Amino acid sequence: MKLQFQNDHVRRGLLARIRKEIRPFACEAYRQFLNRVWGMDIGEDCMISFSARMDKTYPRGVHIGTSTAVNFGAVILAHDYTRGMHVDTHIGSRCQIGAHSFIMPGVTIGDECVIAPASVVMKDVPPNTLMAGNPARAIERGIRTGRWGCLIRAELAQAPDAAMAS
Repeated sequence: MKLQFQNDHVRRGLLARIRKEIRPFACEAYRQFLNRVWGMDIGEDCMISFSARMDKTYPRGVHIGTSTAVNFGAVILAHDYTRGMHVDTHIGSRCQIGAHSFIMPGVTIGDECVIAPASVVMKDVPPNTLMAGNPARAIERGIRTGRWGCLIRAELAQAPDAAMAS
């Protein structure tokens, strides 16, 4: 019985490594598909979840900058039938769009922003802002992000310099 458990553990580890190696190619293929087939404008090095819902009614209105991550269940809209709108929705570079978030049509999200999970963004977001809630409100300003919107904390960035000085 114990031998079977060890084999399952090895198999799961192997599958995780294979998935990690394949993921960049799958993400790039999906980005190319959205750009070429649907006509969206998605920058290089973006990680778009396969379960994220991008507006297919007005796909040319979806614009996403480089190195941005859109997590599972997120919805990015560029149309609104109730108001008869077909507008451009812009998401900047190095942003993180949290799981199950809604980005409403016509919104512009600046560079290096983080949208917390389950947020509803109805107004423009200035650069370097952490937003959360329904409707989304600024929780923190002046944040710094890296690739795919991962936060870079100032105290962490200064720690090596402080250690070298002492």
